[in-house]
Amino acid sequence: MVKRLFIGIPIQSETVEFVVKSWMNDPLFSHSLLNWVKPENWHITLFFLGNQQISGIALLQQIIEESLFSVPAFSAQLNGVETFLQKHIPKVLWLGLENLQLMLPAYSRIGELLLQNRFNFNNIPLRPHLTVARIKRLENCASFESFLSQNREVSFGSVAINRVVLYESVTTLKGTVYNPLFVKNLEAKNNE
Repeated sequence: MVKRLFIGIPIQSETVEFVVKSWMNDPLFSHSLLNWVKPENWHITLFFLGNQQISGIALLQQIIEESLFSVPAFSAQLNGVETFLQKHIPKVLWLGLENLQLMLPAYSRIGELLLQNRFNFNNIPLRPHLTVARIKRLENCASFESFLSQNREVSFGSVAINRVVLYESVTTLKGTVYNPLFVKNLEAKNNE
């Protein structure tokens, strides 16, 4: 039996929730078709693993645990609005995430261990981003470009990077649900 899996960092931000709600009510998007991602599904994907045998989940947990041993919790900045294009058409609306340097050695180690243990995964360079909407249709492309220009340099504040999760992605009639299968909490900062 297989499960559709990915390794990610959950993201929570009241500031972004407020901003996204205002965008959802913006007349710019009223005649467009965007599927807004629910805040409880917000995450940064580190590795998309796709369909994996259930028997490999214990090893994935071990890889995550070993790779993130002694990585401290930290804050990162959400900055700027961008899109991913498909055939020159915007398909994903996202916010950039900066200051992930503390995570990069562990990220590299996870990648090495996934390869060593013959896990198939989407091995593309990390481009940390928070997907807030999937774009099905834009009614007014010129206005949308103006929206992007106005928001490319906007800071949406800091977010806590305090855990890494092995998720199962399940498609339901009400949308995609991300079930955490394993959570690795990062070490709390010692303020003494």
